[in-house]
Amino acid sequence: MGLKITTLSDSTPSGTSQRLSLCMIVKDEEEALPRCLRSVQGVADEIVIVDTGSTDRTVEIAESFGAKVIHEPWTGDFARHRNTSIDAATGDWVLILDADEELVDGAALRPLLDDPDQEGYSLREVNFIGLEAGLEAVVNAAFRVFRNRPQYRYDGALHEQIQARVDPDGGSCTRFVGIEILHYGYLDHTTEARRKKDRNMRIVLEEVKRKPDDAFTLFNAGVEFQRIDDHRTALDYFSRAFKNLASMRQYFASLLVRNIVASLQRLERYDEALEVAADALEAYPDFTDLHYLVGQLHFARREYREAITSFRQAIDLGDHGGDRYMAQAGMGSFYSWFALGTLHEAIGDQSEAVRDYKLAVTSARGFYAPPLVRLAQLLLRNDEADRTEAFLRGILPTAKRADALRAMGEVFLSEGFPDRAQRLLQEALSMTPDTHAIRVTLAHCHLAAGAPDTALAVLDEVPASSESHAVACGKRVLIGLATGRRDVGEQGVADIGAIADGLYAYAWRLVLDAREGVLPEGELRADANQVTAVVFDIAAALMELGSLEAFNAMVPLLYRVATPEAALDERLGHLLLKHGFADPAADRLLASVREGSAGPETYAALGLLCDHKELREDAEVFFREALDRDRESIGRYLDLAGHLSGQGRYDEANDVLRAGQGVWPHSTILRELSQSLGVLAGSSAN
Repeated sequence: MGLKITTLSDSTPSGTSQRLSLCMIVKDEEEALPRCLRSVQGVADEIVIVDTGSTDRTVEIAESFGAKVIHEPWTGDFARHRNTSIDAATGDWVLILDADEELVDGAALRPLLDDPDQEGYSLREVNFIGLEAGLEAVVNAAFRVFRNRPQYRYDGALHEQIQARVDPDGGSCTRFVGIEILHYGYLDHTTEARRKKDRNMRIVLEEVKRKPDDAFTLFNAGVEFQRIDDHRTALDYFSRAFKNLASMRQYFASLLVRNIVASLQRLERYDEALEVAADALEAYPDFTDLHYLVGQLHFARREYREAITSFRQAIDLGDHGGDRYMAQAGMGSFYSWFALGTLHEAIGDQSEAVRDYKLAVTSARGFYAPPLVRLAQLLLRNDEADRTEAFLRGILPTAKRADALRAMGEVFLSEGFPDRAQRLLQEALSMTPDTHAIRVTLAHCHLAAGAPDTALAVLDEVPASSESHAVACGKRVLIGLATGRRDVGEQGVADIGAIADGLYAYAWRLVLDAREGVLPEGELRADANQVTAVVFDIAAALMELGSLEAFNAMVPLLYRVATPEAALDERLGHLLLKHGFADPAADRLLASVREGSAGPETYAALGLLCDHKELREDAEVFFREALDRDRESIGRYLDLAGHLSGQGRYDEANDVLRAGQGVWPHSTILRELSQSLGVLAGSSAN
């Protein structure tokens, strides 16, 4: 017999004779378990927990909530342990939760147990992802409540299933309800999340050996490889799963095709991805995530009009509630608005980009940093700092306001306003004094203001246990490079240890040696692209700080470690141009043109540089080449038209703008400039 919990049953709403048993599997869950068990108080009549070998206070905590604890050695088979817990349950109904989950508004579940026509319920599961709970999440239906009958038992060692046993006809005796389960286990910073990846990979590969043609097993294997960014292997498993799919109506089929599209996108196989997405949309025309992914694919191919159409379709469909699809929250709102903002900024429609970024910030359920950052950058480059700060403060979310102020501070710092940034960061720190990430950025402010010792003192306040410790180590290296104090940089290297398999310690030693004129010999001891990325970030930070001597020392190192596909000349050229070094920027950008790696942005930049030096013919050649390479960018038409009108060639300039209007007939800026040029052309003719 399970142990009935009087504190729970006493608060159960009257009017129902149906008893509910919470059944769980746990191991070393002392941190998460109390939150889970508190969430079922007044909902569950009984708690049955199978413990598979905890060495912490998990069992003690479970028993303090009145649970019956069954000890069973871990076998690597989730279904077996689930079934052990159900075998011991005495309730009329079973509720399944994991320790890293929380039931929301569970009292609404009780009346549903009296419906004689229902055998089970799917709840709305919100799987938080990223760094912290609140914004980024994957939402899906999770079958967690069912009648306690002997024939209803789980199957499957990983991602175990029971719904097909309860409702083989699919929807005849079960239904979806909006009661939520919040799942915290996939947050990046949790130790359990890291353990889960290793454990799940072992289990799923064993399952594949046992069931090599089972679509769901192959799908789960693909998901695990997708989580570790091995998209080539993930795609192989997804493709095998699709070949073995019994029907497109299987509940995981829509997510399977979505993941195939996502993996092809990550592998830059855009044509294939669009073909798969087109077929998938025939089966699932209202799947918001697919429309969003199609938008990203068109964006990557510079097919801007098609991308806008897809993102707007995603917004029109909105975010799914979890009843029909497993979907990522925000695809039908703030993610698509942000994508539209990025797109409009890329094509030169800045006013539309501002509108989109603002909607991305205000439509997010919590604080979403990327659109706020891009919006702040765009406004600061076109308006006064006071007006920009006032506008941004007016749209900041109430939730996580300190994080938003920190993001603003970082932008003001990078755009050359360290004093204002310091004020914003101090305000954020006063609201959340334990947020050490703010201290790391504040240290950078002091460094930018010429106070490296103050910066080091601030970094000393970041403990080794903090998630910001690794970034603080990087700031020490930066301070050492900027000031020529190798001992400071070496402390950062020593403190970072073997994080990321020692990549940062190795790359940082290379930059410290390069500061003294020493370059590495022989083969690199780490991936060249990863080393290049680390060194380039440091070089960019040194340039931003105005530490030109240290920056110049990084350039030979970059050319020593970078692979040809790194497009280093182009990246350095744009970095130099951003900070006003026109001649060396032109040299690097021209080198990328000769290499054949230059994109339209590079040709446009060379056009502007030639225009500035009054090399009119060369400027026109570059502007026309930029337009030929990117005919869907409003900015390319504006650049060429502006160049031509500057020489009094108003009719030609207007022809360019009219061509742009043929691509973008609703563009206000193209229409208004065309009208203005028409007036100028008429005046000059007179």
